[in-house]
Amino acid sequence: MSGLLLVDAREIFAVAQERGRLSILVEGERIAAVAPLAECERLAAEKRLVPERLDCSTSIIVPGFVDCHTHLVFAGSRENELYMRAGRSSYLEILAQGGGIYSTVQAVRAASEEQLYDIGWRHLDQALSLGITTTEIKSGYGLDLATEEKMLRVIDRLRQDHPVDIVSTFLVHTVPRGHNRQDYIDQVINEMIPAFRPLADWLDIFVERGVFDVVESRQLLQAGKAAGYRLGLHTNQMHDIGGIGLALEMGVQHVDHLEVLSDADAQGLIDDGHIYAVFLPGAEIFTFSEHVGQIHKLLSMPERLVLSSDFNPGSSPILSPLLVAAMAVWRYRLTDPDLILRALTVNPARLLGFADRGSIAPGQRADLVCLDLANSAQIPYFGTLNCIQKVIKNGRIAEPTTGKRD
Repeated sequence: MSGLLLVDAREIFAVAQERGRLSILVEGERIAAVAPLAECERLAAEKRLVPERLDCSTSIIVPGFVDCHTHLVFAGSRENELYMRAGRSSYLEILAQGGGIYSTVQAVRAASEEQLYDIGWRHLDQALSLGITTTEIKSGYGLDLATEEKMLRVIDRLRQDHPVDIVSTFLVHTVPRGHNRQDYIDQVINEMIPAFRPLADWLDIFVERGVFDVVESRQLLQAGKAAGYRLGLHTNQMHDIGGIGLALEMGVQHVDHLEVLSDADAQGLIDDGHIYAVFLPGAEIFTFSEHVGQIHKLLSMPERLVLSSDFNPGSSPILSPLLVAAMAVWRYRLTDPDLILRALTVNPARLLGFADRGSIAPGQRADLVCLDLANSAQIPYFGTLNCIQKVIKNGRIAEPTTGKRD
């Protein structure tokens, strides 16, 4: 039987190395041992494994990155909005003019399912090459039953076909232009939420001034909870309209953005003990936000702090977790590189419900990234460089897959 042996790493993240350099033995899709080379070789012989050897003497090894907040399936691009925002047009002003989400909605409605699938496949290939081995993907660029279902079918097909593990979210993003608000909310509750449950694991709502208020969001969350979705919120991005109180009331499992967060709401999240806080520095930078994600108010819950890309065509055309790590230092002035790396690996894995990834230990899924760095503290420092040597997904060295969908 074959396997994989990663030999003599410079560092293995979050693994004590008092015994000197360690190696990792992989059997099938799982880590069999993290130990000195001789011990790994002995175990391989016992298991009758003939592993492929990978020299990691110039590498540090970290868990595969888990990106728990993306809009990875979309059509079109919105580079013009970057320059509009640079000229001081706000996100909500662009949205009111028919740009923003509405621009992407038009492009997604016009795209075929196969076109969206091909775009999503290319993005997933890029994600894997950047060390992302598990990702979440949201719908939300349809704003009608047919197009939202089209997006979720594409995400489901990608989940079945692509090596990257995918978690699917039905995002209730905004009310389509020209529609009665309550009529649309009723359609989401009565038609979309029940219809999409076989295709989506999570329900997410954008709680924001001019988008969905607390009363409307509560209706949507109640329907989603009754249908068996796990619940998340985009909230407290530009305005505090009560999203955190709603999240605590409804048993929401993660709240994302949190650029505007009162001390009382921060304490509520800390005291809750379950809700994860997801910060998206790329979205803050690309929207020229005057607010900064309030991660410092939540440092006493380090196991529930998450960093993610928010990869999307408008407000965060960023996918690299290494760049997100760098931005977390630039934007938030975080001083603990271990916290940053946990926020990109084990914490989002647990948020998404995975206990078998995000850390490096026997029995864990062999999703690993080999980096040409001296130590893990250099990840944010060299976050703008391409320092990835190998990506290992499910115990196999990942290879480019573009165009290979058989």
